[in-house]
Amino acid sequence: MSATAPQTAAIAALIQEYEPNITNRSKRVASTELSRWTIEEVKGVMDQLVARTNRSGSDEPCGPEFNHINKSLKSNLLMQLGIWSIIGFGTIFLLPVQVGAAIYLLLHGRVSPIWREIPKPTALLFDWSTGLHAFVKAPMSLIKKAIEREEALCVNRKGKFMLRKDNYAVLSHVWGETMGWMTKDSWGPVELDLRKRGIAYYHFQKFFRRCDAKWLWVDVLAMPEVYEDMSPTEKAHTEALRTGVINNLRTIYTQADKIVCLDSLLLRLRSGSMVDVAVTISLGRWIARLWTFTETKLAKRVILKTEDATFDLDEIIAFFYETINNEDHRYFHMFARLAPLRPVPSGFRCWLGYLCRPDSYEPELFKEIYWGCENRLSEVKIDQARALFPVLELKWVPGWTLQQGLQHMAGVYPGDKDSLLRYCDYRGIHHGLQ
Repeated sequence: MSATAPQTAAIAALIQEYEPNITNRSKRVASTELSRWTIEEVKGVMDQLVARTNRSGSDEPCGPEFNHINKSLKSNLLMQLGIWSIIGFGTIFLLPVQVGAAIYLLLHGRVSPIWREIPKPTALLFDWSTGLHAFVKAPMSLIKKAIEREEALCVNRKGKFMLRKDNYAVLSHVWGETMGWMTKDSWGPVELDLRKRGIAYYHFQKFFRRCDAKWLWVDVLAMPEVYEDMSPTEKAHTEALRTGVINNLRTIYTQADKIVCLDSLLLRLRSGSMVDVAVTISLGRWIARLWTFTETKLAKRVILKTEDATFDLDEIIAFFYETINNEDHRYFHMFARLAPLRPVPSGFRCWLGYLCRPDSYEPELFKEIYWGCENRLSEVKIDQARALFPVLELKWVPGWTLQQGLQHMAGVYPGDKDSLLRYCDYRGIHHGLQ
């Protein structure tokens, strides 16, 4: 039995007690995914969220206020003196130990460790101090080369870049959560001088602590940014490079070992239950991104990270598929929200009847697009078409409008025009398709 209006309102209000910044999402999820849940059942899930400490700027677990912390590091003379004092005293303390160890090794004929191992503590000390000020930014030459070779421009934990065709993971995230895009006291863009320098190294390390990968493809590093102070020519050139990266996304996503989701709300969850994960992810910002459909549809695996565990999205969907026996089951709407994100695995029929072709159990691509993009948004208008191009194996052209992108889709897939029109009508797009 579906929830009544008062119960839906009560569930939404309960959710907002645990996460106050999701008013609209809590109301939508309470009326759909959680429409057959009791208040007590929802509370049982929300109680598994680890409380956050309030502080100025962003409270996101992966997105601290690097917008102003690095400025203080740069300008605070006392802090600079403190750091160099630590380096100085550390070096002085280590020196006699290292000299003694070198003499001992030399007397025992072990020369190799003298230059291989003994300098390591000092090197680590200097790396630590450098990391407080360093930024990670992809060289423009490598960005261009990655586009030309249709390869993934990946980065390792040390901030070194390499073009790769395999053995890497893709970071899937909401920029506003992971990048710390806020002013000291509220949300807002990172200051231009800091954005031009890249990602703060100490902040960048948080990705690797959560992604369990040697090499990562990170969109904010692999895709050049168009800055406000660029000339029209520079903006056009940079936008063309961004388009080149977007046209390689199908290859980047399909060749990656996995896509790792970092959702701010899910990173607060401490639970071993796949149902708890599904409820929490349905309330997060990540699942509401339009690009999430593209990434997850093309990925080999989709990994969801919680506060203390890792879950495979395919396993969650399969669990729901095997548990639900009809559309009245209380998990059905959560299953329907997640299933269109992933390809149907071998040995399974089409996940849901309304995703299939009328004459078979084979999934129909544009139906999957329609339902997979339902309630998923992008602040960039043209992404309502452009985000679908990697899934449809199409190439975007720099300078295209949203309407031109849709017209190209209709031209390449004339048999699916009705489904495309339905997609446009749902999103309120003035498409101009005939």
